[in-house]
Amino acid sequence: MTVTEEIKSRLDIVDVVSETVSLRRSGRNFAGFCPFHQNTRTPSFFVFPETQTWRCFGACAEGGDLFSFVMKKEGWEFKEALKNLANRAGVTLEEAAPVDKETRKAHNKQAGLLQAAADYFHQLFLYAPQAEVARSYMARRSFNEETIEAFAVGFALDSWDACRSHFNMQGYSDQELLAAGLLTENPDKGTKYDRFRNRLMIPIRDVDGRIVGFGARTLDKDGLPKYLNSPQTDLFDKSHLLFGLDMAKRAIREARQAVIVEGYMDVMQAWQGGFHNVVAQMGTALTEQQLQMLKRYTKRFILALDADAAGAKATLRSLQVARQTLDREVEVKFDAHGLVQHEGRLQADIRVMTLPEGKDPDNIVQESPEEWERLVEAAKPVVAYVISVATADLDLDDAKAKTEVAQQVLPLIKDIQDPIERDHYWQQLARALRIDERALRQIRLPEKPLPERRAAPETAVPQTKSTAHVGWATVPKKARSGVGPIATDIRQADYLHQIIRLPNLVLRVNQKLQECGQTHVVVDDFVLAEDRAIMRQMYHLLDVSSVVTIDELWDSLEQALQNRLKFLLSLPQSTPSELEKLADQLTTSVLDWRLQEIYDRVVELQQLFPPTLRQEQPGIAEMYAQQTRDLHMAKLKLIKAKNMMSATSRRRSEDALNGRY
Repeated sequence: MTVTEEIKSRLDIVDVVSETVSLRRSGRNFAGFCPFHQNTRTPSFFVFPETQTWRCFGACAEGGDLFSFVMKKEGWEFKEALKNLANRAGVTLEEAAPVDKETRKAHNKQAGLLQAAADYFHQLFLYAPQAEVARSYMARRSFNEETIEAFAVGFALDSWDACRSHFNMQGYSDQELLAAGLLTENPDKGTKYDRFRNRLMIPIRDVDGRIVGFGARTLDKDGLPKYLNSPQTDLFDKSHLLFGLDMAKRAIREARQAVIVEGYMDVMQAWQGGFHNVVAQMGTALTEQQLQMLKRYTKRFILALDADAAGAKATLRSLQVARQTLDREVEVKFDAHGLVQHEGRLQADIRVMTLPEGKDPDNIVQESPEEWERLVEAAKPVVAYVISVATADLDLDDAKAKTEVAQQVLPLIKDIQDPIERDHYWQQLARALRIDERALRQIRLPEKPLPERRAAPETAVPQTKSTAHVGWATVPKKARSGVGPIATDIRQADYLHQIIRLPNLVLRVNQKLQECGQTHVVVDDFVLAEDRAIMRQMYHLLDVSSVVTIDELWDSLEQALQNRLKFLLSLPQSTPSELEKLADQLTTSVLDWRLQEIYDRVVELQQLFPPTLRQEQPGIAEMYAQQTRDLHMAKLKLIKAKNMMSATSRRRSEDALNGRY
């Protein structure tokens, strides 16, 4: 995670913008009057919590992230914004440890392949006739189109080589597909084949929204395993991931609590039902890394796990991990009814909600959202839950069974530092076991924790050790493809990489854009704050001298931008002999990312200003109509420009073949 990503993960753009702009909730987003132009009749300024971005749909027609907002609002350069936001977020700006260029390049390439795979599976789900079984399954589970689109649900064909063939044709090698977890290999026969076949594909993203793997549900009635995850790779490590966290961050901050469930479908159903602060474990007990990730957004965790015996035991193991992982704080907390609750504070307030027998979060959210809210509200403090689970169905006439329960619970009670809280749970456990508290206090605990006798073997806590996997960095260089993902930020990164090495390309691309009726590449074309800052500095240096070296650019940038520059320089490089062709490609790339922005803006408008709202508010309808017209005209101009570039490229190719070029 870069320093800017770390800052943005700790600060909420809604909170920052709200300090100077009066915002009101508008669906999932927030609206207000734009602070950058005269705007008093119809709110045209929107903040999007899920993407941590902002946009003005009025006269400004601008947008960006947290950095671009404060830079524009305060008139700061990137360096000033970085310093101030880092100070506010509690992030120390220091010399970053050097990162191996090959490793960085490999991770970026693998992420690109996984994004392309997610797009491939999603398109199959939407349009392939073979995916009807997947579409029917999601319909039976009552998932709507918005949820399917938001989570990019996909489908893997019932084939041994469909995925492999598709990406081989795209230029990816088998070794790359193996390293990304899309292929698997029979070690005895040496054959390679698609890992995911006839499965519902659920992309798994890291906290920054980057796709790092997949969770695949079987669509065969007797298919095993029910869920098949990606294998451990350079990017995919279950112990460091929480499904849905990238989409839940804002809601977790707002609700001041995170609800942790067990299944992907539970998260998706909760999200569809309006409960956006829900994340899922990755099939393992809670880990230290997962808890540390959540601590950035809230101090209150609620575990919503299965109510059966295995689920209860898994819950106890998760709580034990939490107890050992999180630093302890002493606090006596009062509930809404004025009753003193003495909670075990484990850096976070960990509670457990008990689900009805035979029900899971998916069922409850669909059948009764009010019941879900009630269950969350009724979640028990950690120690109270442990006592209730450990004493459930206990034979109170069995002295040895009572001792076993006491030995299981007492370590947690003795770890409580506040004497009042600790005494409270001594008394509660004594009452539950129906024994004298003095006898309970005389129990000597064994040196080592007792094994969980009733725990099923398949639910045992996995041991921490490295799992062998095919590393992307181990793929032979000659086998790596030159095909990259189509995401806007990747296009922009490639553009910057090329002009950093060949600064004259800036002039060539701008000239070509002008020839096809488009404006020059400007700072605001870029998504990332770092890229905007680098582009701004590049233009500044070009204004001073027609010759700009990498060393000059490097020396003019602060550490955070130098780190970004390192990454940009690690991307694949085209040869000088392809200079004119490269200029054409970059020009087309600029047109593509601008066209993608138009499409994104259209979607935003449709979501922000639905027909009912436009009918009720004439001002909204007028703004929507104007924006729609402007975007339509911009789209037509971009399409015309792309056609002109295509014609130019074809003509140049024909001239080259005929020896005229």
